[in-house]
Amino acid sequence: MAIKGAQAKIDITKKILNTFPGSFTYEKEIRVPYTDPDGTTGQIKITLTAAKVAVEGGEDVALPGEEKAATADVKPAGTNEQVPQEPSAEEKERLATLLNRLGL
Repeated sequence: MAIKGAQAKIDITKKILNTFPGSFTYEKEIRVPYTDPDGTTGQIKITLTAAKVAVEGGEDVALPGEEKAATADVKPAGTNEQVPQEPSAEEKERLATLLNRLGL
């Protein structure tokens, strides 16, 4: 049995490498060199993994130039189930315990 998404990862890696001059693979990462306007250089590293659950793109996806994504509910592809946006009572209690232990 093939590893999930193996061929897609190969194809997408090739597209990324062809899109960004000077990019290369390093171990399991794709490295894309960049230069900031002030002349500082660096690399953006990209790791590709196959998602266990596909989600539909929509208002929850940030577009280029936006500072953050919209606040629409994220849902698994092919379903109408909405993910709750408010933390549960248990999550709030666990967070309070964590903050207390950290002294915050």
